[in-house]
Amino acid sequence: MSRKIEQVNEMLRKEIAFIIERELELPGVMVTVVKVDCARELDSARVWISVLPDNQTGSALRRLRRQQGSIRYLLAKKVLLRRMPQLIFVFDDTEKKAAEVESMYHDLTPA
Repeated sequence: MSRKIEQVNEMLRKEIAFIIERELELPGVMVTVVKVDCARELDSARVWISVLPDNQTGSALRRLRRQQGSIRYLLAKKVLLRRMPQLIFVFDDTEKKAAEVESMYHDLTPA
């Protein structure tokens, strides 16, 4: 991945996180933008998120996907890019998998 794409990814991650935190109403849910992966042509970007509490992941993803156009509009006002990528919100379950592995490890080791 080129350095320029990495910089765009990080800039988008910060700005999307700010927009979600300050501009959107997601009551009772904490959404963290874990990472952003832009396609080379900047036509799309996968936005990896984690949600707390875990049982609200589906509804939070639905709300974010519904508001994708608004998020993109607000993002375009803050970030100067030749082309604003289509945002694709994806749940990042890395932390959940890590917790499961850690739990299995503790179950296997004697106390």
